Amino acid sequence: MLVNGEPTLSCLLPLALVDGQAVTTLEGIGSPNHLHPLQQTFYDHFAAQCGYCSSGMIMAAKALLDRNPQPSRAEIASALCGNLCRCTGYTPIP
Repeated sequence: MLVNGEPTLSCLLPLALVDGQAVTTLEGIGSPNHLHPLQQTFYDHFAAQCGYCSSGMIMAAKALLDRNPQPSRAEIASALCGNLCRCTGYTPIP
């Protein structure tokens, strides 16, 4: 989830702290009939295996691309590093 455009750990954030803030979730960036370009890219390139980390990866990537449309590989790695994936045995990405 993004709070005021910044990636946020939704599982650790009390709801009261986002009162009055701009909150964007995966469901808020696209719909089943009109996916956001990041959602479509994950789908087209089979980037979601079990789906556990997909939401966080897409939202972290969106926040990065909103700030910097041409990120370097190092910036991408840094933006995604807080996500965990069950397929890797919960090894942080990257």
